[in-house]
Amino acid sequence: MRKRLIGLLTVYLLLSPTLSGCWDYVEYEDLAQITALGSDYNPQTNEITITIQYPSIKRTKSGGAGGAETGAPEWVVHSATGQNTFDAMSKLQEIVPQRLFYGYIKVFIVGEEMARYKLWDLFALVDRTPVMRSSAYIAVAEGTAEYAIKTIDPSQLSAGDKIHKLIQLIPESGSASAVTMNELLEDLAIGGLEPSIPLISIEATTDNLSGKTGQKQSGEGKKDEKAQEPQGKQATTDPHKEHPGTLRIGGMAAFHGDKLVGRLDDRESRGVNFIRGKKIHAYKVSEAAGETAVDQLYFRILESKSAIKVRLENGRPTVAVTIGVKADLRKYYGHEGADFLFGEALDHIEEKLAESVRGDVEAALKRGQGELRTDIFGFGFALYRKYPRAWKEEFLEQWRDIFPDIPVTVQINAKVVNVGITTRKLYIK
Repeated sequence: MRKRLIGLLTVYLLLSPTLSGCWDYVEYEDLAQITALGSDYNPQTNEITITIQYPSIKRTKSGGAGGAETGAPEWVVHSATGQNTFDAMSKLQEIVPQRLFYGYIKVFIVGEEMARYKLWDLFALVDRTPVMRSSAYIAVAEGTAEYAIKTIDPSQLSAGDKIHKLIQLIPESGSASAVTMNELLEDLAIGGLEPSIPLISIEATTDNLSGKTGQKQSGEGKKDEKAQEPQGKQATTDPHKEHPGTLRIGGMAAFHGDKLVGRLDDRESRGVNFIRGKKIHAYKVSEAAGETAVDQLYFRILESKSAIKVRLENGRPTVAVTIGVKADLRKYYGHEGADFLFGEALDHIEEKLAESVRGDVEAALKRGQGELRTDIFGFGFALYRKYPRAWKEEFLEQWRDIFPDIPVTVQINAKVVNVGITTRKLYIK
C-alpha cells in the first residue's frame, strides 16, 4: 500500500508542472480585439485589402489593462493588401503590435467591388478561422469598406460600433433588414431565394478633424497607386486616410448568388421587407388626399406579416402575396366630419394605409423583377416547398429567366388599432 502511494505521488509530482497554469494565456492588452473587419477588391490588380478596427487598450500604472488615455485615440485602424484575404491578414500581423483576435467581431463590411467579384473569398476566411463569429452582422459599403471604416462620425463612436448599432435599429425605419453572416450563408444555400444585405452610405461633412477623438492612422500594407478612384462622395477625400462623415444605413444591396447586381433604395427595401414578413416599426405617411399636406395621414407600423402562395396553372407559376399590417394613427388632420373616427372615416384611413404599403411593395417588385432580375423575395423557395419535384426538374436551372415574367398579385390587409375614443382629429385654425 505504501509503495502504491509513493508511486502515485511520484507520478503527480512529475505531471504537476504540465497541469499548472494556463498554457495559452495572453495578457488582455496584448490582444488586438477586432470589432469591425472590412474587405475590398481591386479588379485592376486582382488584390484584396483587409481593414480592421479595434479599441485602443493601454496598460495602467497598476499593471492592469485600461482604456485609451485622455486625449488619445479610442480606436485603431489598420489596412493591408495582399493577393487574397489570408495574405492580407498575414500582412496585417506584420504591422499590428498585438496578436490579432477575431472573437469580438461585430460587423463585416464589404466594399462594392468585393461584393461584385470576390465575396466568396470572405466566406472562406470566416469558414477557415473558427474564432470568427458567424453571428456578426454583414453590410455592403457604397464604394470601399476601408473608406467606411476610416470615417469619423459625429456620434464619436467608431465606425464599426455605429454601424453595428444602426443595424440593430433597422426595424425602426424598415429601410433595410439586418443580416448576419450565418443568415447570408443560409440564403445562399437555399434555392429560389437570393440574398439582400444592408447598404452603408457616407454623407460628407465639413467637420474639422483636429481635436476629435477618433482613429489612430496606421502604417499601410502594400497599396496600389493606380487603384480605382472612389465612387461618389468618396472622391473628395483620400480613401486611405481618416475623414469626417456621417455613416448611414438605408437601402439594400441585391445579389444573385454571391454576386452583387444592384441597389435598392429605402422604399424598395421596405417593400421587400413587407413581402418577406420582416419586423417593421417604421412611420408611414399616406399620399395627400387633397391638394395640401394637411390631408396626409401619419402612421406608426406596429406589426407586419406576410404569406406567399404559389400555384402552377397550366405549368406556369403564379404568386399571390398577402400582407397584414397593423398600425397606430399618429396624426390626423381634418376640417369636416365627426370629431372621432368611426365607420366610413376609419375605412378610408385604413385604405390609405394599405395604399401606402402597396406603393412600397410594387416599387420593390418592379425593381426586383424588372431591372435586377433576381428573386430577393423568395418566390422560388415557396415554389420549391410546394412543388419540390417540379422545381428540381423544370424550374431550378431556368429560374432567373422565368422569374421576371411571373404574375404576382398583392393583397394588403391594413388595420388601424387605436380607434374610437382614442383617436380624435387635430384641428388647425
